[in-house]
Amino acid sequence: MKVIKFVKLKANSKTMNQEKMKKENKITNNQKPAFLIWADGDENMIPVVQGLEKVGYKVIYWVGLPGKGIDSAQDAIFHHHENAWVGKPAEALKDKIWSPPGIPLIEKFYKLESVILTMMHKRFDALGVDARRHLYYQMLGYWDTVFQMFKPEAIVFPTVPHTVYNYIIYELAKFYGIKTVMFEDTWVGDRMLLYTDWVKGSSAFQGAIKKNLGRVRKENLSPELQEYFETQTKTQRADATPIYMTHWKKQNSKWNQFLKKLKNAKGAIQSGTFFKRAFSFALKIGKPTLKTEYEALTKNPDLNIPFVYVPLGFQPERTTSPQGDVYVDQILMIETIAKALPEGYKVYVKEHPSQWWLRTGTRYNSARYPGYYRTIASIPNVILVPIHTNSFNLILNSKAVGVVTGTAGFEAILRGKSVLLFGYPWYRDYPDLFRIKDVESVREALIKIKNGFAPKESTTLSFLKALEDSCIRGYIEGFVDKISKLSKSESRKNIVEAMINELTL
Repeated sequence: MKVIKFVKLKANSKTMNQEKMKKENKITNNQKPAFLIWADGDENMIPVVQGLEKVGYKVIYWVGLPGKGIDSAQDAIFHHHENAWVGKPAEALKDKIWSPPGIPLIEKFYKLESVILTMMHKRFDALGVDARRHLYYQMLGYWDTVFQMFKPEAIVFPTVPHTVYNYIIYELAKFYGIKTVMFEDTWVGDRMLLYTDWVKGSSAFQGAIKKNLGRVRKENLSPELQEYFETQTKTQRADATPIYMTHWKKQNSKWNQFLKKLKNAKGAIQSGTFFKRAFSFALKIGKPTLKTEYEALTKNPDLNIPFVYVPLGFQPERTTSPQGDVYVDQILMIETIAKALPEGYKVYVKEHPSQWWLRTGTRYNSARYPGYYRTIASIPNVILVPIHTNSFNLILNSKAVGVVTGTAGFEAILRGKSVLLFGYPWYRDYPDLFRIKDVESVREALIKIKNGFAPKESTTLSFLKALEDSCIRGYIEGFVDKISKLSKSESRKNIVEAMINELTL
């Protein structure tokens, strides 16, 4: 991939006069500059811009996508999301100044650098470490210059930032003390949480948990949440599979795969590349893939022995980078659990089916490199189980479930199974889970579990009631609209109201 370099001009022109900046962006003294880092630009963004204006903010910089909604922030500098993603400046700033970051700035963000190098598995998979680091330095220099030029007082993201450039923006904002707002879907219906800091989580949710703990019975939940709870816990024949998994499983059925191959063959014939592609395909026959490596190492699980179940998270994705922190390295998580196992225990590890469906499919990549599964299988007392093994059966028969983040962790909680949590999912504040930081914390957790500790149903009911009391009804992620009764406009209205309320605190 070609990395586009920023334009270098004189460093002594780094900052603009703030009054000049306000004049150029038509900001009145009663308005505060805001950045909208939201990869959209359609009509549904108009309420977001209007909502910011309602509480005294003006969008002066928008990283998004072209659309009619962009006109609602006519004075803003527009930066195409795809350009920002590969390190290309906003068109209006391509001839403006930027300075390469110096040692003082780079040193302040060493942890950010580490996160970004892994986050670049998405989109920059072909780049080596040095090329990734240099691109990061370019982006850090550009965005720090943009902050000095425009001095935003609020930055709004749709979700937890995880697309390299927007995560750099987020960390710069935290460093400079600029307020940030973002949302996270919980997949419990259309309930969302608002964060100003994704590590700290939702203060409203945390307060509601304390208020409700031990005071809720099932009949205190809304009918919708009662049904959700029943589906997950009592109705044995109900299909509790998340809707996104059902969708991707259908998309990757043998029939759909056959139709896809026919379509690709037709396109190759029409483009005159059929023989070239056929030759390339023939060269790959018999070569190792993720699937062949994995399947050569798996063993059927014995559900009668004590074990910790570890479902791997799909990568690269937000749920491990940044929300996994250092445990974006899932092998590190597995090693940590395995080192703390009581005598006679095993760790059963299962790959996420989507890992072979999306992005690179069964081809090796930076997130799943040659030998990845062999490394896992070589860890003492760790067993890879077939990918088709039923996840719910593994949860129900396990002593505990270990996750970085992911739906499986909350599915375990709902089924009364203890969770060893390594990352920062939306349910990180559940009172009866174990926050893991090292081998000793796993060892302590497993001793308690062995002595009978497990999540209490009363705690889970209180937790769901707290979610009901503090959530936002709406959706950002795809597929949630399929399980919501809200229209897109109703969802966006609720999101904007929550954003406004937070920005007026």
